[in-house]
Amino acid sequence: MDKRNFFIRMGLIFIFLNLGSVALASPPVELQLLKESYPSLIQDVSSSSISWRDGSSMPVRGSAFWEKLSHLFSSRTTDDKSISIMGLRCDSYEPFFKKMYGGTMTQVKQKLVTVYWMPKVFGYRYPLRVTTVNGVDKKIQRISAELEKLPPSYYKYVSNPAGAFYWRTVKRERYLSAHSFGIAMDINSHYGNYWMWDRDRGRWANNKLVYHNNIPMKIVEIFEQEGFLWGGRWYFYDTMHFEYRPEMFKRNKEGTLVYNNQLGMRCDV
Repeated sequence: MDKRNFFIRMGLIFIFLNLGSVALASPPVELQLLKESYPSLIQDVSSSSISWRDGSSMPVRGSAFWEKLSHLFSSRTTDDKSISIMGLRCDSYEPFFKKMYGGTMTQVKQKLVTVYWMPKVFGYRYPLRVTTVNGVDKKIQRISAELEKLPPSYYKYVSNPAGAFYWRTVKRERYLSAHSFGIAMDINSHYGNYWMWDRDRGRWANNKLVYHNNIPMKIVEIFEQEGFLWGGRWYFYDTMHFEYRPEMFKRNKEGTLVYNNQLGMRCDV
C-alpha cells in the first residue's frame, strides 16, 4: 500500500470513528422504541445491540461504527440471529420476533393459550390460539370485551374471525407472517379488503393501487388502544388484519395510544 492510499484510509477511519462515537451516544429511535414497547423482555439497547433480560444479546447491524467500517473493506454475511436498522425501518422483524415469541413452530406453540372471541355475543363459537408473551392473550380478551359493548350493527365485521396462530410465510414472500407467532388475528374477511384481491378485481387507477376499506374506524380504535397495528394503515393494505406491534404507537397527553408512523414503512413501496 502506498503512502497516499494509507493516508486516505486513515482519514476514512478517523471520520467513521467520529461518526461512530455520535451514534454510540444515542441509540437510533427504532431501538429506543423497541425498549419502551417491550420493557419486560428488553433490558437495554445500544446502537450495536439489544440486551435481553434473559442475559442474551442480539447484534444490530448497520448502526455501530465497526459495522460501517467492515462494509467499507470487506463483505459481510448475516444470519437470523441479528437485526438491522434498515430491516426495522422496512418492517423486517422476523429475527426479533423469533427471539421474543419462539424460533420454531413448536416453541411458539408452547406459549399459546385459547381465548374465546366475544363470548357474550357469539358464545364459544370462535376459539383463538394466541401467545401469552407480552400479555397478548389478555389484550385480546380486553379487545373482545370492548367490542361486545358496541351496537349490534358492528358485530358483522368482527364475526367469523379467520383465526390467530398459523405458522406460515406471508403470501408470495419468504418471511414469516405475524400469525406464525400468535400475535395477529383477522376479523371477518367478507368485509375486509386485501390489496391483492382488489388488484385481481381490477381496482386500479393509472396502474396504481387504489385504497379500499369497509371496516369502521371505531373497531380499529379499540384494537389500537391495546397496541395492535391495523393492516389498513399499510400501502399494501389488509384491512381485516391486526397484529400486536406496540412500537408503532405513542401515548398522547390524554394517555391515549395514537399511531406513530416511524417504523414499518415496507420499503418495497
